Amino acid sequence: MTGLATYDNLFFKSKSVRKRTIKITDGKEFEETKEGLSFKKIIKSVQGSVPKGTKEIRVQYINRKGNEIDRWVKIPMGRSKKIGR
Repeated sequence: MTGLATYDNLFFKSKSVRKRTIKITDGKEFEETKEGLSFKKIIKSVQGSVPKGTKEIRVQYINRKGNEIDRWVKIPMGRSKKIGR
């Protein structure tokens, strides 16, 4: 009976597949692991708690294709018009 499609299989997909777990560090004192649906939203939520004077943060995660990503991201991230206010 493995070939039968049940109600659960058709309509309830696991959201854990879409969630991303991202490890964020500044290379010195700050280190945090966050989970969310969007890369940009996770970075924007963390950039307020990063120590002052930090210009870049290191981001490590596994993308949807399964590749391991390790890169540096400039912060603050967002609209440059609103960041200066």
